[in-house]
Amino acid sequence: MKKLLLTGVAGVALLAGAPAHAADLGPRPTYKAPPIVAPPVPIFTWTGCYLGIEGGGTWGRSRAVAVTSTDPEDVGLPLTNDFNISGGLFGGTIGCNYQFAPNWVIGIENDLSWTNKRGSASVIPPFNTAGVETHKERWLDTLRGRVGFSWDRVLIYGTGGVAFAGTNINVFNTEELVGVSDSKTRTGCTAGGGIEWAFWGNWTAKVEYLFVDFGSAHYVSPPVEIGDITFVTRDVKFNDNIVRVGINYLFNWGKAPIGKGPVVARY
Repeated sequence: MKKLLLTGVAGVALLAGAPAHAADLGPRPTYKAPPIVAPPVPIFTWTGCYLGIEGGGTWGRSRAVAVTSTDPEDVGLPLTNDFNISGGLFGGTIGCNYQFAPNWVIGIENDLSWTNKRGSASVIPPFNTAGVETHKERWLDTLRGRVGFSWDRVLIYGTGGVAFAGTNINVFNTEELVGVSDSKTRTGCTAGGGIEWAFWGNWTAKVEYLFVDFGSAHYVSPPVEIGDITFVTRDVKFNDNIVRVGINYLFNWGKAPIGKGPVVARY
């Protein structure tokens, strides 16, 4: 009987002490999920080479001045007044860029365009006013350096270099129905500027203005005689104002893809 009593007392004491022991453990720890980190945002880079197409309009001024004449006193006089020549152009572009420090971009670009630029003017006194002179450009090639400043996917640039053109002049006498023509490849200088935008992936679009000056060169040299008509040697000038748009595709051979350069992580 005493053993049963002692066992009961011990059990009651154990039960009474259990809550106090549990209270000593303190609150359960709280665990927080790690912060979500957004994917890194690529910084676009213009470094790389590209191919593209371009097209637009071209206009300029031309004239012809007599270098020879049947009357020596007429040498140096204008055969025509200044007149407009204009047309369209379409072609392709190839180039390479290098971006540095960190927003400046330098590069080199070459383009070759077909053009139908042309214009005509009548011969003026003291020369035979039955003559009509037509000046044409058949193709245009420019090789230029580019220097620009970029804001991520937007590039504003200046450009300048050398230009080449295939030119032709035709002189026709409307009374005798005879004429002559002469062709030359002209070399000149060009300068201008533009803005380019990387609008989707590696594709870019640009708007550009160029001025091209080919100076003067001699055509119909030596003079040509057909019957009673003498087509004198003439000094002809050409220049161009070009406004065009283009679309390019950027490559980056041997390097990370364009637009996948240094990254900025956002938290």
